[in-house]
Amino acid sequence: MKISIIGCGMVGSSIAYAAVIKGVADEIVLVDMNKELAVGHAEDLSDGIPFIKPIKISGGDYYLTKNSDIIVITAGRAQRPDETRLDLLKSNAKIVSSIVLECLKYSENPILIIVSNPVDVLTYVAWKKSKLNKRRIIGTGTTLDTARLRFNLADEFKIDPRSIHAYVIGEHGDSEIVSWSTANIGGISIFDICKDCPLSKKRNIYFKKIYEKTRNKAYKIIKSKGSTYYGIGLSTVRLIEAITNNENSVLTVSFVHDEYFDIKNIPFSLPAIINKDGVKKVLNIKLDDCELASLEKSATIIKKAIDSIYED
Repeated sequence: MKISIIGCGMVGSSIAYAAVIKGVADEIVLVDMNKELAVGHAEDLSDGIPFIKPIKISGGDYYLTKNSDIIVITAGRAQRPDETRLDLLKSNAKIVSSIVLECLKYSENPILIIVSNPVDVLTYVAWKKSKLNKRRIIGTGTTLDTARLRFNLADEFKIDPRSIHAYVIGEHGDSEIVSWSTANIGGISIFDICKDCPLSKKRNIYFKKIYEKTRNKAYKIIKSKGSTYYGIGLSTVRLIEAITNNENSVLTVSFVHDEYFDIKNIPFSLPAIINKDGVKKVLNIKLDDCELASLEKSATIIKKAIDSIYED
C-alpha cells in the first residue's frame, strides 16, 4: 500500500509520523512546495525504521507519488486565531485544485483524503477537479469532532471513550451538530444514563455545555499554540487504517452525497462505512426533528460556500 501526503507542515508531518508508527503502509511519500522540507521529514522518519515495521519513506516532488493507492492532501494556508474555517475558502480552493490535477498525472484512480480546511468545501473541489467516483473522495469531516465529543463525554461519565457511541455530523465547522438522539453508552441512551447525573434537572444546559466545549476545542488549541495537528494526524491515520485493512469501520467522514434534503451533490459528515473502496455506505441514523433541521441548515451553509467559489 502506497500513501502520498501532500503538504509537510505540522498536519502533514503529524499524519506521516502516526502512519509510520501504526504501520499502515508499505511506502510513504512526502511532497511539499519546500522540497527540502519534504526530504528532511522523510530522512528524519527513516531514522526510526529499525524500530518499526519495514517501510520505504521518501520526500521530494510529485513524480515520487506515482501509483499511489491513497493521496492525503493537507496543503493550504493555516487557520489564524479568530478566523473561521470558511474564511480560508478561496485561497485553499485554488491550492487544492492544482494539487489534485498534479497528483492525477501520476496516479490513475487513488482514494483522495482531504484534510485541508474548510474540508467540506474542499472535498467538493477535489471531486469536481478529479472527476473520480465521489465515494473515493473523502474529507476527514467531523471524524476529529466526534473524537472530541466522545472524549468530553468520557470525561464527564468516567467511561472509556471507546465505549461511547455518539456522533458530530454536518459541517466540520461552526454549524456542526451533535446527534444526541442516537448517542448511547453500552446501548443505553445518553438521556437515560443522564437521569443519574447531578445536572439531570438541567439536562439541556448540561448537553449544551458539552457541545460548545466540543465545537470550540479547535479555537482553544489554535489560540494556545497556533494550530492543531496531533489530533487530526491520528484521526486521518485511523481513516487510512480503515481503508488499507478493508475494515468496514464506521467513521463520520465528509463526502459528496447524491441527494439529501433535496440538496444534491453537497458534502457533509454522516456516519459511513469505510473500506478499501472508500465510502461503502452511509448510515442514515434516525435524527429527531430539531437535529434534522440543524443538519439541513448546516448543509445549506456548505452549499452557499461552494456556490461562492463557482459563481461567475
